[in-house]
Amino acid sequence: MVRISREGLSIGVHLLVTAGRQSNLRAQLYSNFKHQLSLPQNDVSEVRSIVGSTPLAATMEDIKGRALMKREEVDVLQLALPVAGANDAQVLNNLRQEVASLQEAWTGQRPSAIPMVPEELTEADFYSRASVQAAYEQGLVPLGLDMETVEPITWNLAKGNLLYLTDKEEQMSALTEQIARGKQKVIVLAPKYHNLNEQKNVILANGAQEVSELIEDMEKRIKIRIKEYKNQHEATVIIYQMTELMAELDSVTQEQLAFVLEKGLRAGYASIAMTSPNIIRSIDAASKIARAFKQALVAMRISEQTVFSSLNNRPIREGILDLQIHYYILDNIARKIKVLMK
Repeated sequence: MVRISREGLSIGVHLLVTAGRQSNLRAQLYSNFKHQLSLPQNDVSEVRSIVGSTPLAATMEDIKGRALMKREEVDVLQLALPVAGANDAQVLNNLRQEVASLQEAWTGQRPSAIPMVPEELTEADFYSRASVQAAYEQGLVPLGLDMETVEPITWNLAKGNLLYLTDKEEQMSALTEQIARGKQKVIVLAPKYHNLNEQKNVILANGAQEVSELIEDMEKRIKIRIKEYKNQHEATVIIYQMTELMAELDSVTQEQLAFVLEKGLRAGYASIAMTSPNIIRSIDAASKIARAFKQALVAMRISEQTVFSSLNNRPIREGILDLQIHYYILDNIARKIKVLMK
């Protein structure tokens, strides 16, 4: 804002700023404004601080829309009022009526509302957004809202598989349900003990035997699809509580899962590994591949995990993450997003 006020005029950008008191603005900002005006203030010194030492400040009439403007000299102005009224209450009522009549008469396109990230992101709010619905229609998986643009951040399959780092199983469950809302087929590989519920259009395998059989089947399908050059999206594979699951699988199944994670995307099997930061200690092949994913959601402070220790924009001073705030990491760049998971 300071830079715009200082350099904007040279490129045709005119800036208008309003404030209740001049002291609410930084001196570095308001000193760049050549033209300043003041409406009636309770304290005459407030008016003088804006327009300078002038007798008009003390004799300024308390009339709606009356103002003093500082240019080469101080001038008295009368601003046009949108509606008439004998007092504040009447002006407000007349203004409401005027707005209502304008809204009724206007049949053209209306401007979009100013985008703002809600304090609490609810399912109703998130899924009712047109941009989120459009993402699901395109087969994408919206992960949350960008904290700056308030646009949905989606899982970019062109950038590879996704790693979700969190210590809370309820967050893993919430993201699993969120992914299952999409149009794609979903396969969940979970350990024997988990908190997942049966969901429509979701294939759930839990325990060593079920998971091993499903992984073996996927490995065969992926090899066939690679030979046939089939790369259209076939299914999304969720590795749920990966560190616990890997402890239940034998070495052969672990190698097969590593193949699914490494080669599956080429055959239309996209994977998301949900795990705690303890995955950094795992030495199996599948965990090593998951740790190398270039795309990730992190539900904790960057300083609280070591999987992504060499980010290009690693925060120097990092406060406690607010409710529903995650880091979205892509190509070693982290940014904050608002998510449904609490």
